[in-house]
Amino acid sequence: MDVTDKRILFSILKDGRIAQRKIAMDIGISAQALNYRMSRLMDEGIIKGFSLHVSPRINGQLEAFAAFRTEKDYDGDVVSRIKCLEEISLYGFSGKDQADVERKIGDAVSKLGAPVMRYVPPIMPLGMNINGTDLEIIRLLKTDPRMSVTELSNQLDIPYMTAKRRLNLLMRNRIIGVITELDLTGGDVVLYSIFSTSAEKVRDMLAPQTIFSISDSSAGVYTCFSENLANARGSISRIREIDPSANVMILYDYRFYS
Repeated sequence: MDVTDKRILFSILKDGRIAQRKIAMDIGISAQALNYRMSRLMDEGIIKGFSLHVSPRINGQLEAFAAFRTEKDYDGDVVSRIKCLEEISLYGFSGKDQADVERKIGDAVSKLGAPVMRYVPPIMPLGMNINGTDLEIIRLLKTDPRMSVTELSNQLDIPYMTAKRRLNLLMRNRIIGVITELDLTGGDVVLYSIFSTSAEKVRDMLAPQTIFSISDSSAGVYTCFSENLANARGSISRIREIDPSANVMILYDYRFYS
């Protein structure tokens, strides 16, 4: 895997729906070369597929995260699971209110022990009104997360620009996101998550490599991409100069549930 392959992976990790022609333009290769590389990465199992993640906020639910140092697997009520080195697993939870979230985290604690990190951000507004068209777009994208806007408009029998506008709103407000599923054991890239209570300073420093984040004005969880371990180590060292108490987790597997 060379630098170009890694840049392709970074592009589709940041945006699982990014058009291949845009990736080709961004990294400066031909469309044909990109198609070849994408096909090879999929054939080799580096890119395992794509899935749609729907934020619990669409149902007015609160999100929360907790990390546990354990060899055990937890199959309870979670919306995401990130497995990390040093036997740490980071779980995402959702609930109708604070008490519901605390109950679910408490169930995980009873099976996995005390968490090494927990974060319950305040519920964020959707930023838009969800209508029937939005729900239909979500339904279709669950079957094919990279379905084109043209196909969405045809399937729903709505104007192209309507489908594009509603999809863009759903993506921009982080109500939906297309998750690129990678085999992290087969590629020479590093994904890592950082939990920091110096959110504003950390956010800006990590922005160029962040692929997913949940944060408020005081704290946040940032999942980042690095082309190699040396670069990741450098970024992590700079973060710890800002926030010595930051929790760092190197990912080797992850799963998001709709």
